Amino acid sequence: LLPITITWILIATYLAMQPVILHHHLIPFVFYAGLINAFSVGQMITRHLVKDRFPYKNILVAPLAWAVADSLGPRLGLWPSALGDDVYQVAFVFLCVGLALGVYGSFVHDVITTICDYLDIWCLTIKHPYVENAADGKEVKKSK
Repeated sequence: LLPITITWILIATYLAMQPVILHHHLIPFVFYAGLINAFSVGQMITRHLVKDRFPYKNILVAPLAWAVADSLGPRLGLWPSALGDDVYQVAFVFLCVGLALGVYGSFVHDVITTICDYLDIWCLTIKHPYVENAADGKEVKKSK
């Protein structure tokens, strides 16, 4: 439960330190948080199916951890924020949504193509049977 606990602590901390995101741009941030969780669940399912170790790492949490550290610096008086409190925070959230869509989309594509290649099936299409001597106009279907 440690990975999901850390992720949700970072989500709550980021929203508490960035009220502009909480009050005005919550929907894109919710998409980002949802994609983080979807990627974690997808990794857990695929690793369980192939009997691999539990996935303790999620690359989509790294930008969130960086944003929390960036927001925490000025509050503690240690360093100035690179993103500030306004426009750059909003841009960062939209960047994170795009990054999460790309990473999760790539993961889904890899899983689907790997499973389809392994099972010799086509996803969402009909795979036509093998046709021998199709060049001379006579189609002879070879049964398996």
